[in-house]
Amino acid sequence: MKKLIPILLAVFALASCEKDPDMGKLDDNYLVYTNYDKQANFKDFSTFYLADKILVISDSKEPEYLEGEGAEQILAAYTENMEAKGYQPAADKESADLGIQVSYIASTYYFTGYTQPEWWWGYPGYWGPSYWGNWGGWYYPYAVTYSYSTNSFITEMVNLKADEGEGKKLPVIWTSYLTGFETGSKAINRTLAIEAVNQSFTQSPYLTNK
Repeated sequence: MKKLIPILLAVFALASCEKDPDMGKLDDNYLVYTNYDKQANFKDFSTFYLADKILVISDSKEPEYLEGEGAEQILAAYTENMEAKGYQPAADKESADLGIQVSYIASTYYFTGYTQPEWWWGYPGYWGPSYWGNWGGWYYPYAVTYSYSTNSFITEMVNLKADEGEGKKLPVIWTSYLTGFETGSKAINRTLAIEAVNQSFTQSPYLTNK
């Protein structure tokens, strides 16, 4: 997995509106990194279910969630982008082909010394595969290692068409990592986060049902 500087270069290389990035704007924008299962055919899926809360990763031992208008607008950006990609919202988790879960990193306390996603399985309040159905763990078909920082969002898209069972693992077929500096304005933070969500879909042309 690339570190932040290569990630930044990759993001700007994929941006269609600006060939040469303005390096003076780096403090104003989120860095956006995405990865996906190279074996997945995203046209095999037609519906999705978005978890209606953003889990907060902090030093708390109890589940916490982002709440309020800002969180609702960020989640709405995921729905809008998925629909623009040709997917339809499912009525419930049980009938969806894809599941999407979003987490916000408020503290890196639990990240110290970890480089693989398996540690998430035991994190207090972290999304468990049982939220989506009868699966016994997570499966990442690609390496996931980040330089985690606060004020970051992690998004995971899971394949709900995968075979279920306690001995089965739920495949994560797309991931986005959005990270940026927190400003003194909640409105600006929200705007930057939504722009980063939009960018994560823009730089994932393979993620489409059209």
